[in-house]
Amino acid sequence: MIFQLIYTCALTTDTGCDALKKIAEECRSRNFESGITGILLCKDGSVLQVLEGESKKVKALYKRITEDSRVINPLLLIQRHSPTREFPNWSMGYRDASTSECIFNLTGASLTDALSTNISPELHTISRTFARVNGLS
Repeated sequence: MIFQLIYTCALTTDTGCDALKKIAEECRSRNFESGITGILLCKDGSVLQVLEGESKKVKALYKRITEDSRVINPLLLIQRHSPTREFPNWSMGYRDASTSECIFNLTGASLTDALSTNISPELHTISRTFARVNGLS
């Protein structure tokens, strides 16, 4: 069983999605070594992240994230065990929906399509909500 944690937060005004992209790139190797996979989405300073791996390691990473001074109002949405990873090949996939250079046109529907063919109902709902709240749908 894989532990999965999904949260959302805001970034401080001096920490934009560009800075978050740099952080994600720096974390990829550590996440890979720790067996943590997931995705990080950003839209105008609003963040949605899915972390998955060993429960203890994922919870420790989330604790470090919530203690980061650049993070505002972290909100834990889901903690659960899953029979499989939803992002088995992504040590930390990153998408910035704020720019026109986004790899795919991020909407509630396209996000679901881009993530996985077997996406869980929970992640489907959360991704569509994130898209709607951020004006992507």
